[in-house]
Amino acid sequence: MERIYRNCAAIVLMGSIVLGAQAQTTSTDPVIMNVDGKPVLRSEFEAIYKKNNKDAPVTKEALDEYLDLFINYKLKVREAEALGMDTIGKFKTELDGYRKQLARPYLIDRELNDALMKEAYARMQEEVRAAHILVQVDAEASPEDSLAAWKRINVLRDRVVKGEDFASVAKGPGGSDDPSAAKNGGDLGWFSALQMVYPFETAAYKTQVGEVSKPVRTRFGYHIIKVADRRTARGQVKVAHIMMRSTDQDSPEKRATVESRIREVHAQIVGGKLPFNDAALKYSEDESSNTKGGELPMFGTGKMIEEFEDASFALQNVGDISAPVHSRYGWHIIRLVEKQPLASFEATKSELKNKIARDSRAEITQQAFIARLRSEYGYTSYPKNVSALQALVDTNIFKKGSAISDTLLRKNMVEGPVELKGVKYRRELLGAIKGGKLLNVKSRQYDEMTQTMDDTVVVRTVSEGWTYDRKKAEKLTKPVFTFKGGTYTQRDLLDHLEAQQRRERVIPKATYLNERFESMVDERIMAFEDAHLEEKYADFRLLMKEYRDGILLFELTDQKVWGKAVRDTAGLEAYHSAHKADFVWDTRYEGDLYVCSNTQVAKQVRGLLAKGKRGADLTNVVNKVDPLALTIESGLFTAEQKPYLKGIVKPGLQADQKLDDRVVVADIKGVRVPEPKTLEEARGLITAAYQDELEKNWLKELRAKYTVSVDPDVLHSIK
Repeated sequence: MERIYRNCAAIVLMGSIVLGAQAQTTSTDPVIMNVDGKPVLRSEFEAIYKKNNKDAPVTKEALDEYLDLFINYKLKVREAEALGMDTIGKFKTELDGYRKQLARPYLIDRELNDALMKEAYARMQEEVRAAHILVQVDAEASPEDSLAAWKRINVLRDRVVKGEDFASVAKGPGGSDDPSAAKNGGDLGWFSALQMVYPFETAAYKTQVGEVSKPVRTRFGYHIIKVADRRTARGQVKVAHIMMRSTDQDSPEKRATVESRIREVHAQIVGGKLPFNDAALKYSEDESSNTKGGELPMFGTGKMIEEFEDASFALQNVGDISAPVHSRYGWHIIRLVEKQPLASFEATKSELKNKIARDSRAEITQQAFIARLRSEYGYTSYPKNVSALQALVDTNIFKKGSAISDTLLRKNMVEGPVELKGVKYRRELLGAIKGGKLLNVKSRQYDEMTQTMDDTVVVRTVSEGWTYDRKKAEKLTKPVFTFKGGTYTQRDLLDHLEAQQRRERVIPKATYLNERFESMVDERIMAFEDAHLEEKYADFRLLMKEYRDGILLFELTDQKVWGKAVRDTAGLEAYHSAHKADFVWDTRYEGDLYVCSNTQVAKQVRGLLAKGKRGADLTNVVNKVDPLALTIESGLFTAEQKPYLKGIVKPGLQADQKLDDRVVVADIKGVRVPEPKTLEEARGLITAAYQDELEKNWLKELRAKYTVSVDPDVLHSIK
């Protein structure tokens, strides 16, 4: 056994003999080290090592080097645990928030999710142009309302299939419920995957050009879709534009004037007389982009009006400029900034995953996941025991939160819980009527009024909904469902119904009871799965461990190092005093730097300087014709900032210096030899160095305080 001492702390490198029960948990995941007697498994070290060294080969030297960093990391975490930081409410809340986010990918059917991502990407290769007719019906509509909408959409479809013009049917009486159809005849323009709701998208991509789909239901209602065309996806484009507003509501004279102006600006740009960016700043009426050279964010199909999109994608080479383009907003001149083809699946994967998580596809993957869990966990339901509860449910279960306002005499008004005809309500005072006016209970007028028991007051009575009869339910202990996570009884379902009720439309009790029962099953099974993710998935367990330790590490390091260096003013000043030699200015040059566009301007500047011209007096003369001919910088400069100053030893007007295609005339007032930087001049650098010192000393303390033992054979078994 070899013993190595580092920074006064013993790190024991264990050989083949491993002491105690902490040697390893299993043969496949042995203990790689112990920190203060607490085992650390190889899987944890390996996961973090490979995450931080993704492309590097795994070598003995690399593992040994990383080991030291990992030990420091675990020592800090151990100190945080010893201080009880992992028991604080703030820590638990923060970790729980991260856990909810990290658990989401584990609570869906990942295989189905991957398939949906691939399906979406395959569809993204093609863009579809389609029109639709919508018959609105609520997603939770009654069967009768759904049937009426179904019949109506089929009547509209029959008219189109028999030869009537699709747009005319959409616009006509009894046609589409989409308000935009009155103008566009239902035309949706071009779109691609993940731009429409999933059922609509699927129907559009499965319908052939020129054909009309069968009715398809979405959360908006029933649609029929006519596909007009298809084309290969155009990718994305980034452009800059100059816009001059002009609409159909403008007079013919104004429209003609705007068109004339845009064409004149276009002629100046393409003729090289006016830079595009300058034209955008001076002439574009798009306030969101004119100060940025007219530049717009990257966009793809369906994000801009069609005329603008088509003109943008028609540009082939970066820098190409379109002819003036007319749209319903006015006139545009468009310049191509960047063009990107559709990215690869791997490059798009993260974006696809996020979009699908927000899409109705997420419901599909979760329902498939729950169905799999029901099977995996041996789910069994008892429908008869569920049906037996119908007798205890009444229509008050649909009324919780519904309210009525009424007037009472103050002497008859009781605030708080009240019971009317066996139903529980909550009554609250809104105000009193005085002189024919309502005085709000929170108003000053109400406070100042003389109150009597005969006042007429206004109250709001809010339904508390349905409550089940506890006495009748005493014997309702039969199971309604069982699975690996436990057995749930009729009383449990009654409690769930009572807790989940809300104001909603009345439906048959049997339907309602079944829907709520199914939601309870889903919630309990998902909660059980969520609670056991760490046991079920090693990668999730390691991820949570990393986040847990990371939060502890951040909080404690902030206390001991980062925050302390900022707050400890005296300590920072003392550190600076002791390390002044580490923070020294290079030679600095004080003066004025005249950056000239060419040698002729430099000569002109020298002549004006000789005449005593300085500052604005100088630039007003030199820049009269060309505003960019001369710029002046004044101050203290280092050779690192201005390399052409290096080597100057005497003040005065220096020889011309070439700077790319310009010329610099330096008027040096003084040369300052190297000197220590003040705390204010180098606060950032000094604070960072002080933090390093604090961390170094802190780690010495931790290594002295906690024993760390490492098994080199386990360490070097990582491949």
